[in-house]
Amino acid sequence: MVPSPFPRTGLQMAYFRTWHDRVADPTKPNCFGDIPAEVDVAFVFPDFTPPENPFWRTLRDEYVPKLHEQGTAVVRTTDIGALLDPSFPDTPSGHRALAEKLVSDLVHAHGLDGLDIDMENRLEPAAAERAAAVFHELSRLVGKESGDDSLLIYDTNLGGDEPVFSATADLYDYVLVQSYGRSLDSLQATWETFAPLLPAERYLIGFSFYEEFDLNRWDDTSEPFEESRAVAYAEWQPEGATKAGVFSYAIDRDGVDFLDDEITAVEYSWTRKIGERLRAARG
Repeated sequence: MVPSPFPRTGLQMAYFRTWHDRVADPTKPNCFGDIPAEVDVAFVFPDFTPPENPFWRTLRDEYVPKLHEQGTAVVRTTDIGALLDPSFPDTPSGHRALAEKLVSDLVHAHGLDGLDIDMENRLEPAAAERAAAVFHELSRLVGKESGDDSLLIYDTNLGGDEPVFSATADLYDYVLVQSYGRSLDSLQATWETFAPLLPAERYLIGFSFYEEFDLNRWDDTSEPFEESRAVAYAEWQPEGATKAGVFSYAIDRDGVDFLDDEITAVEYSWTRKIGERLRAARG
């Protein structure tokens, strides 16, 4: 567990897609363990990386200790569907057992610092109530309600009026809004859906690097750097408040030109420059 507390603002977080790690796929040039110290929280985004892949052993034994040494926390991402696992009964004891399994399998087994739940679906009322109940059980085990330094994070492309969030807003260390491709003019209105339930110092907005093969066309990171949406997001603040920081998706594509599909080694140049801006803003 990373021992030192984070600053309240000026944070940088980043999602690394595990299938682009060179241990997970030896044809790939980049490494999760090389994420730079400018990143306060690194997310393990685990698609296409089955449990038997050697990435998971390397993550636990090499990457996590290295990142902890530089002060970077490591958090596992999973989809909201994991909180609706039908093999567990929809009862208080079932919710508790599911939460315990998720934390054991996704966090403790790899020596990680917490859990991030990706919420991109509007659930039917019964499913929303069930997910909220499991979130409450998770909060006993990870995050600010657990009594230790672990993290419970909620990330979403929805607003703060979504019922699961409304029922659980006070549980999270941080809430991340996937703002990929959005105009600056839209950011305040989105924040205002969260503001009644969440202090700004727990709120981050995020941009995406260009993935590959037209997986997205957000164009958040086109050159020149100074005129990019990524920089604008790092500098944007809610009216009358200061947000926690900014995050990136697909940091394993840092610095790749928009619409460039070649998989190449990255130097994390954008992440480092954004980190410099965030540190300066901390004062």
